Amino acid sequence: MGACCTKDYMYGGGYMTYDKDERDSNGADGEEVRRGDDGATIRLRGSSVFTSMFTQRGRKGINQDAMTVWEDFSGEKDLVFCGVFDGHGPSGHRVARHARDVFPTKLAKAIKKQLSQPENGVVSEAFVEPDNNGGNQRNRLVSKWEAALEESFKEFDQELSLDSSIDCFCSGTTAVTIIKQGENLVVANLGDSRAVLCTRGDKHQQIPIQLTVDQKPNIPCEAERIKNCQGRIIAEKEEPDIYRVWVPDADYPGLAMSRSLGDFCLKDYGLISTPQVSYRKLTRKDEFIVIATDGIWDVLTNKQVINIVASARNRSMAAKLVVKLAVREWKRRFPGSMIDDCAVICLFFKNPPLLTKSMTSVGRRNVRSHPELTVSRSCRSMGIDRKRGRDEEEGGPVKRDCCSKEDRKGVQGLSRANSLTRATRYTRTLSHNQRMGKFYHEVEAR
Repeated sequence: MGACCTKDYMYGGGYMTYDKDERDSNGADGEEVRRGDDGATIRLRGSSVFTSMFTQRGRKGINQDAMTVWEDFSGEKDLVFCGVFDGHGPSGHRVARHARDVFPTKLAKAIKKQLSQPENGVVSEAFVEPDNNGGNQRNRLVSKWEAALEESFKEFDQELSLDSSIDCFCSGTTAVTIIKQGENLVVANLGDSRAVLCTRGDKHQQIPIQLTVDQKPNIPCEAERIKNCQGRIIAEKEEPDIYRVWVPDADYPGLAMSRSLGDFCLKDYGLISTPQVSYRKLTRKDEFIVIATDGIWDVLTNKQVINIVASARNRSMAAKLVVKLAVREWKRRFPGSMIDDCAVICLFFKNPPLLTKSMTSVGRRNVRSHPELTVSRSCRSMGIDRKRGRDEEEGGPVKRDCCSKEDRKGVQGLSRANSLTRATRYTRTLSHNQRMGKFYHEVEAR
């Protein structure tokens, strides 16, 4: 996390250590595939036909982000589980990796348990957001998933508190997970990582729909719970826009979120591990979902991220491009600051179109007959404008409070130009395209 816990208390005096088997290079590209329970395929990095994954260590030390994709989850064909975990604190990397490795298995067992139980009319206690169809499309299967998610988060956190091998007193992790099968999509969120859906508007424009809420201490409902439990919510002078949770009588831990796994020093003061669960019935207009840690959303908007993914030359590169452009934005916007860890999973809903194959297979001659591919290289088509004044137009640096109008309603994506006939109008854009084309080439070559 970039700003989860106060630096002096959590990291002072060389408290953080590196594990010999957990040192992360900046962006490991190799695939790592395992076999899970019931024949599930587990991906820790790499890509497949419908997924793209990438993580990169920031400049703070060990990479505390972890992610996983399970295909044929729980032994069910076409059932997919995706999870991104963002650790914080001295042992945050251990907590995140432990959640990555243990939580999916626990959830699979909970789903089987729920499906084996007869209907009893009990509604899950998890906070369930209304779906995009007025709440009338939930079926028995989805209700079981929701109950299993709540149960799994609760049990995982309880077992974590008893695990003496991981120091979780002032360390923890966020979690954003999705379960998808057919047209059913269930999202569970804990913390300030985020899930954003890309759908198409009436004019075929790309529209981002944020499916999660960044659970910050200053959100009214979260703040009320914390204050009722005697927890303190204070923003430090050095970071007046970042509100943190503190114990009542000491200056620690300074946690910049209101829900997490672990962080047991705050569990008596309003911090909870109950996820917010939402359901969406997918339609033909929905194209893909991006789940990522806050290292992405701190510097890129929802609109920018979906445009980057949609503009990728091939799906396997999508997550990596998001991370690389986020890192560039960190360097540009906050020069000299410590870049946060980044982890991204892109889950695509449809078969890949032929147009998204790599440019090497398309060939330069075909690029001339498809000029929209050239224009899509520009930062402008991704929604990233590096001209001065853009930050002022958007209200300054991107804030992570997803209660804004843009985050709630979604922002219309920029349509790609499909013609270069107005050459004079696109002269500056095309010169920028050349630089972006070089950047794409550099990224793919790494």
